Amino acid sequence: MPLIPIIKTKHKIKPGNTLLDIQCPPTDNISTAQFAIIGDSPSNIEVIEQEPFVGPSGSQLNRMFAAVNIPRHKLYLTTCCKSFIKGNNINKLWTAKGFRCAEWSLLQQRLIDELSNFNGKIIIAMGATAMKMLIDEPKFDSIGKYRGSIYKADDFPHLKEKLSGKLIALTYHPTFTLARNNPISFYTIIADLNKFNVLDSQPSLLDKKCTIHTRPVFHEVMQFYELVKTKDKIGFDIEATPEYITCFSLAIEHSNESLETMSIPLMNNSGNYWSIEEEIKIWHGLAQILIDPSIGIICQNGMFDIMFVLRTMNIISDNFLFDTMLAQHIVYTDLPKGLDYLTSAYTYFPYYKDEGKKSHLAAIKDWSMYWIYNAKDSAYLLPITTELQKEVKEFGAEDAMKYTMALHKPLMEMEYNGFLTDQVGIKKMRKVLQRKITAMMHGLNKIAGTELNINSSQQLIAYFYGKLMIKPYKNRKTKRPSCDAVALSRIARKKVDGSIEAQMIIKIRTYYKLLSTYFTITVDNDNRLRCTHKISGTVSGRIATEKTFFDTGANLQNQPYIYKKYLISPDDYFLCEVDLAKAEAHVVAYLTQDDNMIAAFESGIDVHSFNASKIFDIPIEDIIAETHDKKIDQKKTKRYMGKKVVHASNYGMGGPTFSDNLAKENIFMSIAECRDLLLNYNLRFPGLKRWHGLIEQEVRENRILYNLFGRPKKFLGLMNSALYRNAYSYKPQSTVAELLNNGAIKIANDPRLGANGYDLPLITTVHDSIVFYCHKRFIPQFHFILQIIKDHLTHTFVHKGKSFTIGLDAKIGYQWAGKTVEIDDFSAEKVSQAFNKLKETTKNGKTE
Repeated sequence: MPLIPIIKTKHKIKPGNTLLDIQCPPTDNISTAQFAIIGDSPSNIEVIEQEPFVGPSGSQLNRMFAAVNIPRHKLYLTTCCKSFIKGNNINKLWTAKGFRCAEWSLLQQRLIDELSNFNGKIIIAMGATAMKMLIDEPKFDSIGKYRGSIYKADDFPHLKEKLSGKLIALTYHPTFTLARNNPISFYTIIADLNKFNVLDSQPSLLDKKCTIHTRPVFHEVMQFYELVKTKDKIGFDIEATPEYITCFSLAIEHSNESLETMSIPLMNNSGNYWSIEEEIKIWHGLAQILIDPSIGIICQNGMFDIMFVLRTMNIISDNFLFDTMLAQHIVYTDLPKGLDYLTSAYTYFPYYKDEGKKSHLAAIKDWSMYWIYNAKDSAYLLPITTELQKEVKEFGAEDAMKYTMALHKPLMEMEYNGFLTDQVGIKKMRKVLQRKITAMMHGLNKIAGTELNINSSQQLIAYFYGKLMIKPYKNRKTKRPSCDAVALSRIARKKVDGSIEAQMIIKIRTYYKLLSTYFTITVDNDNRLRCTHKISGTVSGRIATEKTFFDTGANLQNQPYIYKKYLISPDDYFLCEVDLAKAEAHVVAYLTQDDNMIAAFESGIDVHSFNASKIFDIPIEDIIAETHDKKIDQKKTKRYMGKKVVHASNYGMGGPTFSDNLAKENIFMSIAECRDLLLNYNLRFPGLKRWHGLIEQEVRENRILYNLFGRPKKFLGLMNSALYRNAYSYKPQSTVAELLNNGAIKIANDPRLGANGYDLPLITTVHDSIVFYCHKRFIPQFHFILQIIKDHLTHTFVHKGKSFTIGLDAKIGYQWAGKTVEIDDFSAEKVSQAFNKLKETTKNGKTE
């Protein structure tokens, strides 16, 4: 989307004497227009041109309506207030606290009288001001919530008399989509306008029937179950606290496209809703539905619902048919994915989410509203699914959607199994960290000559910029002096008075983070660390993780090495992590078609050492020797730095960002040094910059990129450097993510590896690897197990006539990090040697 400049004018427009003055009249086509458009108040340029919606906002408006094939002459354009407000300060009309200007009632009545002459059906209020003035009800407090909703004017007493038969449609103001605000919302407005346009010719769509059942008696629940069993797909939703499910709903669609839904309560403020016998039958009936292979289950973020039912009620469902959130993530990755947004984009039902939220803020006060909210959640999934299935098909992403839904099986298994933790070791390390922090704080205060509160921004600013007279670093947004992490990292690498203190603060904060973020994680009662897997958590398709809804566990994607030592295998089991070796760099080499990169992979030498030798211009033998020197911290080796430089260069990172990122790892290099390293890499691998240029061209022309599996992604943002950097990373990262995820699906569905075979409990997936347990009795067959897994994780890619296959490594041990053994050859002999080495390495115990 091109950047629309802000138009400046030398003309100084004076505000009207009152807000009732008419300094910008509406257009003169009220009797012939198809739609009436209401804005807030005129800008300078609109007063000069004597027409609403000209200038930047007008250009956006024209583009939006052109996208839905509605010419401007079919729009009646007006504003709530027709007088110019100095500084475009719309708070002159109303404030965030709901106070209104003295002229509010007169402005409202004048607007209603004006619109009574409009002959069309739909009045579109663009922006919060137009919505509030026209609808004038307290609950309409945010255009972000209510945009996309359509209401009958007859439902509002103050509109019924003069606007009877009209429809009030709500969306953002075009100004909101300009570069300085939220450009992505440009596409949301287009979606809204498409809906309004369809509704203009088919107003009956607003009357789609949805029958909602709440407060059912027992026999009504059983009868509804029988009706549900006659359908091939149903909507399903639960409401829950971290301890239990409070209610759930089921929804069906009849042949006439009407919806029917029932919220089945399990409790209220009096306690259990049903007798024990009744509740047992209700759960048994739900289980029959959820495990029935003839009934497809549709959910929004269904991993939560299906997994919560599994964890609390032990009901396993393999019939998860469609996830609306994930479908939206595939076809419109950059747009919102919440059910409120999907309802507004793909149905004609109005916004309803506050009904449920306000009924259970701290405690559920209005159970009736709560149950209605729950019932609507499952009902609206059905029409949303119909529309999203069309979107998925039109986008050519049906295979991507199928594979995404198949991912639930391995991920649910991982969530159910969890990682066993060494709680004794964790408690000991917690004390060690506390002692280190105390000692380092003592040393810091001694150097500083005063007690420093490292979490007090004001104290640090006073010390570094006041006492030490270092030139202040300023926050880019606030323009005020800052001592945040970036500022400290820059002081640390300057080699001036204060650099030592800054480095110490960064290290102390690192220890604090280890202590507060990792070594205080709450695990489940069985001492297992679990997480929630988020399939839509990243743009690339990599799986993101976070703590569970039960408020236990943590993100397993970023566990530090020191904490991984305490994630262990159960008795009689060992742990294995299989890893796609140097996967992203491998994909980038063939995408760029850089001969030097490709030669490195085809030679069989260590690619990271090869790259480091090129970057630092020293023999590869020296790089390898330094890496194998046990006395050297690996983060201080040139091989490690080479890996960081390659990653930064591949995805277009600049010197300042690269320097700041290194500082987070306690590696302090100046911006100039980082720029030199990035330049060295780009000079030795010229194919990289050429590839960046090709990616930029492809995005500009199509706004769509495809990974090497053919999975597409739209790029909807402004064409700028940030978007291009995201585009560089998409193909390699999503290709590797899909390779890994497809492998996890195959592993989870391979009967040889299942409960009746080698019985491998899957634990988690991290970036380019899969972690699982294996029983010791299968050690003699483990080379065969690794060969099966290798088959599932191997794919021959072909790009521009060149084929390549990403290799696979493995690591075994009784802890995730520490005393582990690498396996790079899955032959029986090499695997046997690895186990012998592991036995020798761990003879004094499992963990270090």
